[in-house]
Amino acid sequence: MAVSTKLRWKRYINELRFVHEELELVREIISTSGGEFEIHYRQYCAKNNLDLAYLNKKHNERVHALYHQKTQESIQDNPQFNAETDGALVLHNPLFEELLNRTSEDEYPQQLGDYQMTQDELEIHEAFNKVFRKLAMVLHPDKLDKNLLPAERNEKLDMFKKAKKAIEERRYFTLLEIAQQFNITTPRNYRQQMRWMKKELEQVNHTLAREKKSYNYLFSECESDDQKDALAKDFMIQLFGPQIFDNIA
Repeated sequence: MAVSTKLRWKRYINELRFVHEELELVREIISTSGGEFEIHYRQYCAKNNLDLAYLNKKHNERVHALYHQKTQESIQDNPQFNAETDGALVLHNPLFEELLNRTSEDEYPQQLGDYQMTQDELEIHEAFNKVFRKLAMVLHPDKLDKNLLPAERNEKLDMFKKAKKAIEERRYFTLLEIAQQFNITTPRNYRQQMRWMKKELEQVNHTLAREKKSYNYLFSECESDDQKDALAKDFMIQLFGPQIFDNIA
């Protein structure tokens, strides 16, 4: 195998790790900024004499349909999504819908040739399942030495949980890191892994771009009250329609 192939493989691993970490951070921002956005947009309604309770009641079907649709999309994108806590104002600005809905072919030139994603995915998952089983032989609670010090035992239990989560979520780069610590042989089908990682990067980057266009995240990026007010207005127009501002100077 050419040295350049393994170096490219390492680059893809680093890139995949980075986008996953960024996605987690963006989702944390979305969750924490939701309450702040809600407070601001309620203040915006009061400042502009907009009766929010009346608007919600009048447009109940529209609001319900919009939130139901977006909540289902959020659950599909993020299995950890909690509709009661994370759902507050997690809607996407319609100005960006055309960009977000472009096909992967539009966003990414054809690089994969006659590569079959499903077959690669199955084979790679099975290869890393073998890595996980080897890790389980040294990290599973039933396999740990009973004489281990509590701190070391807890450390290995945490590593096992981390490895289990990694195989379930297809974060194979995490398995590679843990396996390296125990000198466990890892899959060397580098070209196949790179083909899979290209596709995975495409999917994660698309999700990341979508999350960054949610109102919660856009609110966290606002630097002035005017920007926050403009975002609140866009949000209300999406929920209730532009006519609610007809009588406002």
